Amino acid sequence: MLTNMQVPNTIGVQTNVIPMNLTTSVIDETARGIALFYKDKHFVCQTFFTQPVLGEINLVEGLETRADVHIRSIQLIGPNVFHVPLLGTETKVREMCRDVAFYELLRGIRTTLTKDIRSRRYLELNTTGETWNCLVSVDKMKFHILNNVWLNKKMTSITNIILLGDRLLGLTTDHKVVMGQIRTELIESDHTDLKVELMETINKLGRISLLTKAPNSDDNFLITVENTIYQFNIRGEMLHFNTLDEKVKQINSITFNHTRSIMATSNGLYEMDVTEMPNMVRATSLPRQIINPHLNDNFRLALYVDDPYILGIEPGLGIFAKNDKEEVLFF
Repeated sequence: MLTNMQVPNTIGVQTNVIPMNLTTSVIDETARGIALFYKDKHFVCQTFFTQPVLGEINLVEGLETRADVHIRSIQLIGPNVFHVPLLGTETKVREMCRDVAFYELLRGIRTTLTKDIRSRRYLELNTTGETWNCLVSVDKMKFHILNNVWLNKKMTSITNIILLGDRLLGLTTDHKVVMGQIRTELIESDHTDLKVELMETINKLGRISLLTKAPNSDDNFLITVENTIYQFNIRGEMLHFNTLDEKVKQINSITFNHTRSIMATSNGLYEMDVTEMPNMVRATSLPRQIINPHLNDNFRLALYVDDPYILGIEPGLGIFAKNDKEEVLFF
């Protein structure tokens, strides 16, 4: 475990139960929070207690680990339709999604989204929960859990789900990519089946570790196999690939901030310069490792933050990174 003797600074968080009366300030704080979760039939938001010391590696203390449901992100995919990845038990996920306050919260967060900001991402610390993906209609106040699908006439569980337009992609338990089509019937009826097919042109590359969206595109996506990132379109055509150094055995997350991408890997954190174009992202530099003795662990997640509300300065850039010991660093 990291200690105060090992990192220059620690920073705490404040925990606020979200009231039923969603004022503009409450919505703004919730949308830009660090963690968002459902516990004891209440929605709760966590933010920094004070703004962090930039230029230092900060160990974030006090993040919730025992919530009933952790909200991982809120992604707008249509007019008042959301994709909401979650962490928790299926029973608690269904309980949360039946709570009227859930839909009021999504309506509030919808007002903070723009053509440039179409999603909100939150940190979660929970090593025991299951991952779920909900399709949510705020207008109809209904939801559908997307993780159980039909593949080759058999019910199959998938994870790592992404939605590109009306297409759903996910990973099977044996790390194969599948794709299906989202239809309105999924919201209208609890008994509608979602059928998927294997994407064989992708699966022949090997064991797929990660499936994630490409920025500024509803057509392209990224997969990783060992230390290589491949960019494909939904027709299964490969567009680009980039390979990290041989010390990397697995890439666990990839995120972007318009000019750079950051990758959390089994051998620390790596960055690349990128150019975002309509329906495509292209690397403009070789991958480079972020060199620091505190950043050599197996990292599960890395996120850019450029919000002056969190950083205290503008312009500014910070990074959240979570390692496999469920420790969160900010620098």
